[in-house]
Amino acid sequence: MSVKTLAAGVAALLLVVAPSVAEAAEKKPSRLRAAAASSDITPPVGTPMFAYTARSGLANPPNLLQILGDPDENLYAKSFVPSEGIHARVRSHALVLERDGKRYALVSVDLGGVPFALTQEVVKRIAGTGIDADRLLVSATHTHSSTGPIWPADSFGYQALGGDIFDPRAFDLTAEGIAEGIRDAAARLEPARMGIATTELRGASRNRNFDPFRRNPDVPADEPGARQASVNPDLTAVRVDRSDGAPIGVWTNFAIHPTNFGDDNLNFSGDNVSTAVRDAEAAIAAERPGGAKPPVAVFANSAEGDISPNGGADNPDGEPLEWTPTAASGANLAGRRVATGIVRAWREAGQSMGDGLPIEARKSYTAFDGDQHESEPVGPMPVLGAGGIVAPDGTCGADVPGQGPKFPLAFGPLVPAGGPVSMWRIGTLGIVGLPSEVTKQMGVRITDALRAEAGAPLSRVALAGLSNGYISYTATPEEYEACHYEGSFTLFGRRQGAAFLAAARPLVGPLIAGGPAPAGDTEPPSLAFSTGPAPTLRATPDAGDAITQPAATVSRHGRVGFKWKGGDPNVDAARGRTFVTLQRRVGSAWRTVGTEDGVNDTTVFDDADDSWTETWQLGTCDPAGRHRFVVTGRAVTASGAQATDYTVTSDEFVLQPVAALETIDAQVSGTTARVRARYPDPGEALLALPRRVRDGVARITLAGGRRVSARPTADRLAFEAKVPAGAGIQSVDVTDGCGNG
Repeated sequence: MSVKTLAAGVAALLLVVAPSVAEAAEKKPSRLRAAAASSDITPPVGTPMFAYTARSGLANPPNLLQILGDPDENLYAKSFVPSEGIHARVRSHALVLERDGKRYALVSVDLGGVPFALTQEVVKRIAGTGIDADRLLVSATHTHSSTGPIWPADSFGYQALGGDIFDPRAFDLTAEGIAEGIRDAAARLEPARMGIATTELRGASRNRNFDPFRRNPDVPADEPGARQASVNPDLTAVRVDRSDGAPIGVWTNFAIHPTNFGDDNLNFSGDNVSTAVRDAEAAIAAERPGGAKPPVAVFANSAEGDISPNGGADNPDGEPLEWTPTAASGANLAGRRVATGIVRAWREAGQSMGDGLPIEARKSYTAFDGDQHESEPVGPMPVLGAGGIVAPDGTCGADVPGQGPKFPLAFGPLVPAGGPVSMWRIGTLGIVGLPSEVTKQMGVRITDALRAEAGAPLSRVALAGLSNGYISYTATPEEYEACHYEGSFTLFGRRQGAAFLAAARPLVGPLIAGGPAPAGDTEPPSLAFSTGPAPTLRATPDAGDAITQPAATVSRHGRVGFKWKGGDPNVDAARGRTFVTLQRRVGSAWRTVGTEDGVNDTTVFDDADDSWTETWQLGTCDPAGRHRFVVTGRAVTASGAQATDYTVTSDEFVLQPVAALETIDAQVSGTTARVRARYPDPGEALLALPRRVRDGVARITLAGGRRVSARPTADRLAFEAKVPAGAGIQSVDVTDGCGNG
């Protein structure tokens, strides 16, 4: 072969190989970049809340009389009772990922639901980030203690019975708060690594409607097995770290209703999710310090339609371990349990970190227009059933076209007749985003079917409910036919779940192969708007005046209060501003202990005298010493003037240890002295405080005056020490690990 011939052959080979190399280079994923951010979406105090019909004046005449007798001139509360304060600020959490020139946002919001119009508005406001509607997943945590009047005209049913008439100012504030967090994260992207894990979390949740669940043929026939299967324990974490290992954030998925707070709560809160994400973020930051910003936990609720929280105290030997006398303490305990699961899954995800996991997302819109699914029509008219709502469970009627058996309570175009459906892929994890509260077993059927559709590329599929839109519940056909609460609120009939599955299934192939999503049904135009009348701010000339000072001394496990004159809540306690700070004196300086953004306190407004009352719950190990409150508010102090800042600082107070710990029993068996002890009843605590003393030392005085030190047993339920045979106990003095006692 001549040199010329050889050269020609090599050139021809290069022509064949070069495109393949270039193509391979194109397919190789670019380096992952990521960032996360948290933003405040708390509306003005006085704005009504979403989710509990008991707060509605239309459904409850006593509430309506109250509203008519004391109308809100600023129009935030129109047919629902107004909110009164803040337990924990409601927030939006965003995790932004960038791969192959495309940006994606996983977002959670402390809302009862996400109107589709709100998602559409957020998409407009983040246009400059490069994140479009297909690559945005906004998931409501489903707290029942957040913003109500954000439902536009196509959701009148939710206005009337769920959250009050639409208010453009509340809508604008919420949309801007969500967009703000996404924009913040998108502006700070940096090289990152990612890992995924799923762990089991039991004890944090329970199935609240077991009888309809038992009707499903795909659950165990025996009651113990059915009980075990009635809750999905899977907690999934997508962990994202900086390339140097510092934490950025974590997307988490678990099924739990944030309903520890009942309809009598009128303080804004994310309920148990407030504790879950804050505790998880704090634990992650403590375990892996070094990030430029605190890590952000994004919580997407899973198939929680029939899943309630478990906020009850553990009771291992007949004596509860925690005091949980209030809804707030129950929410705190349930949230702590979820946080434990989040951190455990986050740690496990850290064992397989990398920057090459594929990321893809596809979206479509499905309309419930009467099309057949599993041989039955779905829709086109939503129908609310009476069973389990205003009539006893099991109140069924004749078959309603497009519905199945249902005793109609309300029907008509009260909610959107369709919603968005999303499919995501992160590594081998699939995520299906549905705009509904899906029951546990319906969720299993949907995710199992999508996992089978995907085959090997996806090892599992997680369900992110209440995402990008909201259409009440989705029960299985068998649960639907039981005519209980979840079935009655499955508004488009017993095959609604099949319709959602039919909309998601065609997205799987393009998601795996990288092709475009098939055309779905036409998305409806937004009926929301975000410009409303500016509120009329009333003048409060004495804003900043202290009314009631804290007690001079307070013990751990107690509560301390401070009351002062404030401003109009349209500007006071404003979104995005720290309002109340608790400080501790360290040497000659004051250091911040916490703010009203946490779950340790309540900040309540009284419009009768324009006053705020801060109530702070002290914990078991809060550092002793001198403390004070500092309030930085905003008010109009003269008629016609502009709002200006005011500051008021409380008198100092001294925090002391719990003075005495109670001995439950003390006895000697053979040569072992055993003591159990508890903390005093803390009363109406805002936190789940320990009831049993589980660390420290018990100093036992034996008959005759000899003293021995007893240490905690392996299960930390008692203190034990070796003593002479026949010894008797004269007295016991217990001190815990934080010096209480």
